[in-house]
Amino acid sequence: MPSVIASGEMHERPGYRTLFGRIRDNVRTYVRKQLLLPRQEIAEIIQANLRAVKWLAVSLVLLLLFLVSFVILLVAIVAIWLPLWLAALIVTVALLVAAALVGFRGYKLLELHGPTRSIDSFKETISWAKARLLGRSES
Repeated sequence: MPSVIASGEMHERPGYRTLFGRIRDNVRTYVRKQLLLPRQEIAEIIQANLRAVKWLAVSLVLLLLFLVSFVILLVAIVAIWLPLWLAALIVTVALLVAAALVGFRGYKLLELHGPTRSIDSFKETISWAKARLLGRSES
């Protein structure tokens, strides 16, 4: 009859070295995943802010058009032709109002905050670890 030890079929309980190795690997995996969450969240914030940047760019173009029309207005005032400067004033005011509206829209689309989901997840992990490892309640 062959020996159980010789056949290698005997299953031993893992030793401390093996258990600590598994814990270390699990902690490394967990930390890698925890670091991935803020990256994903920051990427989402950047995507949302790109839309705001587009609106702010349109506002900047309209502001440049405002400056051009303001120069034309000054030239028209110097020329003292009433219909010409009145037309320039109307265009100037219209462009200024449009730039203000588009700029306000872009400003409202800005999302200026940190990665809140990651921070909340980290706080939850800390409270769980305290409760689990130190035997404290989550209060």
